[in-house]
Amino acid sequence: MTEYEFIFVVDGFSLDDHDEIETLGEELGALVSSFHGVLRMSVSGEGENAVAAAQSVVKSVHRIVPAMRFVRLHRDLVGVSDIAELTGRTRQNVDQWVRGQRHDGAPFPRPEAVVGRSLVWLWSEVDEWLREIGLDDGLNWPSRDEMTEIDWSLKNLRPVRLNLVFDRVREDVRRLAGRLAEHARTNQRFVRYLVGNPQVRDERGNYTVLVCSPRNEAVDVFRRLDSFPHPVVLATVNGKRIHAFVMESGEDADGETTELVPGMTVRDWLGMIALSPERGFTIASEGGTARTVTIAARSPMDLVGA
Repeated sequence: MTEYEFIFVVDGFSLDDHDEIETLGEELGALVSSFHGVLRMSVSGEGENAVAAAQSVVKSVHRIVPAMRFVRLHRDLVGVSDIAELTGRTRQNVDQWVRGQRHDGAPFPRPEAVVGRSLVWLWSEVDEWLREIGLDDGLNWPSRDEMTEIDWSLKNLRPVRLNLVFDRVREDVRRLAGRLAEHARTNQRFVRYLVGNPQVRDERGNYTVLVCSPRNEAVDVFRRLDSFPHPVVLATVNGKRIHAFVMESGEDADGETTELVPGMTVRDWLGMIALSPERGFTIASEGGTARTVTIAARSPMDLVGA
C-alpha cells in the first residue's frame, strides 16, 4: 500500500462547521481551507494506486461529513519561482532545467499553460522529474491520467442512495422521481436534508422517499405511509415546487388532529398543513377496523425545480 497526497475541491459544507472540520483533522489529518471562496481539502490516503487511495479517502470523509460533495481534484500549478523556492535552488537553475542545460536524463515536463507571460507546470509531473535528482518533496501525487480517472469517478459519485417508492405509477410521479434522484446527486441542500433525518433509512441504508401526485387520494397515501416500519420522506409537487416532509406515525405534537376522509387529495392536505404545520392527521385503518392511525409531517422542505 502506498500513501498518496490529494487536494480536493469540495462543497456541501462551510468553514463554520467547526466540529466536522476538527473531526476531519483528527481522524484523517485533513486540512480544509478557502481560496477566493473555493473550498479545498488537503488529505492523504493509502491504496494500491492513487485512484484506490482517493476512493478510500472519499468513503472515510463521507462517514464524517455525509453531505460533502467532491467536485474535482485541484491541479497544483507552479512557475519557475515556485519551483526554485520548493527546491532551494535559484531561478537560473530552474531555467536551465527547463531548457535542458543542466540535466542529461529525461527532459523537463512540458508546461501545462501560460499565465500572463509565464509558463506554469503541473507540480506532480515536476515533482516526479525532480525525484531523479533527489530534489522531490518526498510525497506521492496522482499522475495526470490518475487525476482524470479520479475526476471521472467523482462526477459519478452519489453522496446518498434513495429508495424511491411510487404511491401510484403515473407519468407525473415518474417525472418527480427523476427530479428527486437528480437533486440527490447535485443539490447539497437536499442531501443535507436527507442525512439530517437518518430515521428514514431502510435496512440497507437507503433513504426512503414515497413519491406521490398532488391528485392522489390523501387517505390512500397515508395508508401507504402507515405500511412502512419506519418514518419516510413524503414528496409531492405543487406548481414548480417540490414539497418534502418527514412523515412519522403516532405523533400529534399539540394533540390536535384532523381526520382525512375519502375524496380529499394530497393537494387538499398541503393546504391544511400550510395553515397548521404541527397538526397530526388521522385515518381509519383499512378494512373498517376501529384502529385509527395518526401521522404527522415534520421537517418540511421545498425545492425549486419540479
